[in-house]
Amino acid sequence: MVRGVQRCFGKDPAPMVSNAARSDGPESVSAFVYGDDVTAVSAFVVGLAERRPGTFAWADCALGTAEPSPGPFRRGRARAGEEPIVEGDLVLPSWDQVAFERLLIPENRLDTLRLMSYLALPRLVQELASLSTSPTGESIVLLVNVDSLDRNLRESVLGNPRVYRRLEEALVSLFVTSRQPPTRKESSLFQQVYRVWVPEGDSWTKGTISPEKDHGSREKPRSYQIKEIWDVLGLDPTLLPPS
Repeated sequence: MVRGVQRCFGKDPAPMVSNAARSDGPESVSAFVYGDDVTAVSAFVVGLAERRPGTFAWADCALGTAEPSPGPFRRGRARAGEEPIVEGDLVLPSWDQVAFERLLIPENRLDTLRLMSYLALPRLVQELASLSTSPTGESIVLLVNVDSLDRNLRESVLGNPRVYRRLEEALVSLFVTSRQPPTRKESSLFQQVYRVWVPEGDSWTKGTISPEKDHGSREKPRSYQIKEIWDVLGLDPTLLPPS
């Protein structure tokens, strides 16, 4: 996989954050964004997703058990019907790879690999990926409130190295949000992990964002003011409230 291109902003070498949207060809990324302030987390993860080519598709893992997802997600395509997520949406398919290959007459092996990897993803991820495929062939999937999922079901997907390998091969970028930090296994598998913190009673734009993991960056992690990281990463300023 082609790794995210790193870029240094300004003269100070410290504020370096991966700019994965810039590459020589299609690639996928995975990012876990967590924090108590739902508005800040939502705006930031949508900003990250919109740096990818094309649009994104999303589903709320807490649908039916929590308040509706905030406005920023309306920029993407919601799962049809916005039905609650059930176990069958996230279990990994089981099929015979050899038998499947016999049914295909691919133009090249890469096409076969991408298709098989796509079909080996959970049904929900396939559905969202199909709604967000860009001209470059990449898809952008957002899973909101993953901490609402059954622990074992969540572990079987987000804690499974095979899933990330299939995402990479199928050119599917995965972004997730949670109120709680990732598990140790999830933290090891996601390429990027961001903690969003907003002081109680303050506007969310007064908060900070800490890149706890940024795969490929050699710089020591540091915290950014929210407006600062918006500039550093070149996120859409319309996601921020008017000054």
